[in-house]
Amino acid sequence: MPTQDTTRTSPVPVTGVGVVSAAGTSVAALYEALLAGARPVTVRDVPLVAGAIPAGPNRRPDQDSAHAVEAAHVTAPLTLPPHIDARARRTIGRDTGLLLSAAQAALTSTPAATATPVAPVTPAAEPDQAPPATSSRAGAAEPVPASSPPPAPPVPLRGADPARIGVFAGTLHAGRSEYVAIHNRAGADAGPVNPVWGPQSSYNAPGAALSIHLGLRGPNLTLTSGAAVGLDAIALGVQHVRTGRCDAVIAGGVDSLSAACPPPAAGGAAADATAASGLAEAPAGEGAAVVVLTAPDGPAHAPAVAHVCATARAYAAGGGAAGEPSGGRADTGPANTGAGAGAGAGAVPDLAEAGAEAARAALRDAGRAAHEVAVAVTTADPHTPTGAAERAAIAAVFGPALPHLTAAGTTGTTGGADGALAFALAVEALTRTTPPPPTPPDPNAGTDLNPNSAAPLALCLGLDPDGAATALLLSGPTPTPTSIPTTTPTGATR
Repeated sequence: MPTQDTTRTSPVPVTGVGVVSAAGTSVAALYEALLAGARPVTVRDVPLVAGAIPAGPNRRPDQDSAHAVEAAHVTAPLTLPPHIDARARRTIGRDTGLLLSAAQAALTSTPAATATPVAPVTPAAEPDQAPPATSSRAGAAEPVPASSPPPAPPVPLRGADPARIGVFAGTLHAGRSEYVAIHNRAGADAGPVNPVWGPQSSYNAPGAALSIHLGLRGPNLTLTSGAAVGLDAIALGVQHVRTGRCDAVIAGGVDSLSAACPPPAAGGAAADATAASGLAEAPAGEGAAVVVLTAPDGPAHAPAVAHVCATARAYAAGGGAAGEPSGGRADTGPANTGAGAGAGAGAVPDLAEAGAEAARAALRDAGRAAHEVAVAVTTADPHTPTGAAERAAIAAVFGPALPHLTAAGTTGTTGGADGALAFALAVEALTRTTPPPPTPPDPNAGTDLNPNSAAPLALCLGLDPDGAATALLLSGPTPTPTSIPTTTPTGATR
């Protein structure tokens, strides 16, 4: 099976983590909602675009209209960098706002390693549905005066040259609402088009906005590589730090709900399969997660909340895609011939094998053993074939007893944010867990295989139905006395 992994180097520090999801605007809130079995699904009006043009004589009802969507909406107000004034906020699309808010949280939050630990919540027997919220402006940012001063340099980036700070964002659907709005206005009875829709209709609008609004001049790249795109973006950031291209990187993923592409109605074969599985189907959702990566010997000196020890990518037989994978070497996967490895129930074993090989490659890259991994976090809805393949891959490498977390039941299936949300959960889990037994010493070397083997490890794994598997291995900070659960509902099981 073709596999690609990175050259072994020092672990890359994670110095900030920010999350915006249906569970709230912190990683801790998401973690505790997951353990509690919360399913914050609400019905809300979703406008086609931000900054809609007021009604006029040439406007059709379908051009800018909002639609009620039942999904895992982000309901908390978005917190953007304070120097973005009210006028600038009116030009920011939903995807960009979510990513900027997550980045602001990552750049200003208290490091988890030094924060007061929070004990895990006892898992609920059945998922609880949160009561519907009443606000009609989910996620609307409160305006700030145009005279707001620019913020102080964020702690995780203090001292770094803006020309050496990169931005890598993953998304699957960004810009679709604005694109549809422009298309609608181009009909026979065309109406006026808001000029801010054009830039916001690009896939790279959210990632570009991070560099623009934070004043960063390093590499900027948006990925749309599939279901694990959030993990791919973080892995690419790790590569740029490892190779010395960047002193720091802001990386993550984002996607929003859209009136242009509302979630499909429940029912049919998928609903029947969900009922038979005994698992609650993950709703559609929206959100963003951002992490800050810094060079171990770079100018930024914020305390690390975790370290990325390794990244790896593998491909199922018949899968793979052209291009450069997450670790930075030339792609050795076979050409994609169409359906890919995940195109049916019979392809799931191949996809699971790819996931298992990616996990093994990450362990080899880090020089660590499987028994040192304390928790696995995956990206897919557990009731789907891809989610089943992720679980099979984890069991094949680590056995069935390894604690396993998946955010989809709480955040919904968010698309581009799924992988980055999984990474954020892994960081949070590591701050709450005790270390596994150390790696046995090497009798030939006479020393421990890894002097840092007492640090707990977490594995992030994302599989794309088209056959690619991405794995990231993380080590935690100094462990706290609390521990992760051995069983949790809908997406977190032992």
